[in-house]
Amino acid sequence: MMNSLIQYILFRMKTEELVNDEDEDVYRFGLECLLLKMIHYLSYVFIGFSLHMTVPMLVSVMILMGLKSKTGGYHAKTRLGCYFFSCFIVFLICLLNKVEFPIWLFALAVFLANFIIWRFTPVENVNRELDQLEIKDFRRQALLLLGVVDAAVIVTSAIKSFAISQWLLNGLLMEAGLIIVAQCRKHYIMQIQLERKAK
Repeated sequence: MMNSLIQYILFRMKTEELVNDEDEDVYRFGLECLLLKMIHYLSYVFIGFSLHMTVPMLVSVMILMGLKSKTGGYHAKTRLGCYFFSCFIVFLICLLNKVEFPIWLFALAVFLANFIIWRFTPVENVNRELDQLEIKDFRRQALLLLGVVDAAVIVTSAIKSFAISQWLLNGLLMEAGLIIVAQCRKHYIMQIQLERKAK
């Protein structure tokens, strides 16, 4: 169905002389990415709306996506796997946003999330290794963004907007969790490779 839609859009663009044959593959890839992103985002909004957590979900997911673009974390291998995993994460965020943390647990969660992100950022994608310059640049950007989020958590807590503080924190916590999953997966793959070499 998606291929048919992309094919139709490309046909219309070529009819209007917006695309030539040489650039068709580039536009096809761009349209495919755009449509997939739209499906993802509409699904997230639907999940948030279904659980009556649309605004909290949007706040947490914005933090998660902003950090994930710099820190890395777990990535599914296939597009379908990515879609279902992402929707599952959004569902978990919505459930997490319904829970009110006691102050001591809130403080502990902030500390742990910060430590995990600071310690392991950036986590390399299995499909792409980073060179030293990229690692340094991604780490700098991630820690700067982390500082901004931490400042927002402190400010919202200070003005007693604890719900917003928790929504922000839950974005941090979910990214920290994805980093841990990615690290475990990385060590598991390395262990398998070592065992194969030993044989």
